[in-house]
Amino acid sequence: MSLILVAVISLGAIGLISAVILYVASKKFAVYEDPRIAQVAEVL
Repeated sequence: MSLILVAVISLGAIGLISAVILYVASKKFAVYEDPRIAQVAEVL
């Protein structure tokens, strides 16, 4: 195989793995905002 092809495949795999890790981390550490905060801010 060509050296460039190996590099492209390697970078693509690293990017895909990184994307999956970021997706899982964003779902695990998701923070949901309390709707009462917006109501209090409107009153103030």
